[in-house]
Amino acid sequence: MNELGLQGERLVEEKYLHEGWQLLARNYKPGFGRQTGELDLIFLKAKLIVFVEVKTRSNSKFGSPFEAVDFFKQRKLIKTAKMYLRSHPKFADYNYRIDVAAVDVDNQTQPVIILTNAIEDLD
Repeated sequence: MNELGLQGERLVEEKYLHEGWQLLARNYKPGFGRQTGELDLIFLKAKLIVFVEVKTRSNSKFGSPFEAVDFFKQRKLIKTAKMYLRSHPKFADYNYRIDVAAVDVDNQTQPVIILTNAIEDLD
């Protein structure tokens, strides 16, 4: 991962930790399957697990960070989140959601914007 991406993930992680979330994992990959992806950050609070996709930009030349999470990326995130839950049976009765965090490292006043429950699992 490049330095810009790491910086964005750190900013998002700090925000969730500040809000009382517990970090469970960074950059989770199930290790098998072409239809899976990577979950940037995974947090826990009470009986809710949040999978966070982080998109970091330093300019809008390539579009907004939210535009980068297209339909296919969303499907991969859902599949990967479900694989995480299956591989961690202690979370079987927990609720989950998938958030998308947009990071603009050049924005000093509000560098992190989070869309909570941004991806709906219709399966």
